[in-house]
Amino acid sequence: MRHCNSVFSASDIWYLLDTEEQDERKLYIANCPICNKRMALYYYHDIKANCYFEKYYYSGGADKIKERLKKDVTSTMLGFRDKYKAPSGFKYGKNVEVKRKGKTVEIRQYACDFNGNRILVKRITNTNDATKRQK
Repeated sequence: MRHCNSVFSASDIWYLLDTEEQDERKLYIANCPICNKRMALYYYHDIKANCYFEKYYYSGGADKIKERLKKDVTSTMLGFRDKYKAPSGFKYGKNVEVKRKGKTVEIRQYACDFNGNRILVKRITNTNDATKRQK
């Protein structure tokens, strides 16, 4: 989004239901980091014209469009992040060694994303040390 001669990303994205005239509807919601003005960008595809359109709304207009489109929301980006605490999107692997008395006892493999979420995928134990501890 662009305002006050700066480019910034939206704080939330609403995914909206398709209508007979429009599909691929989204509402981007943000605050300008410079003037702190409320903004909304309504993005949709017009089926009849076969074109994509963008409409910007500011301050009171942004609040009105949010209230008008609230009933058409299927999901939100913030709701998605809250619902799925597990890693989503681009992921990377992280291996963590658990050491006791200087020896590696266990290796834990995690799947992580760039939002700080991680989930344990696999534990690999050293069989020699595991059998010694069980006796």
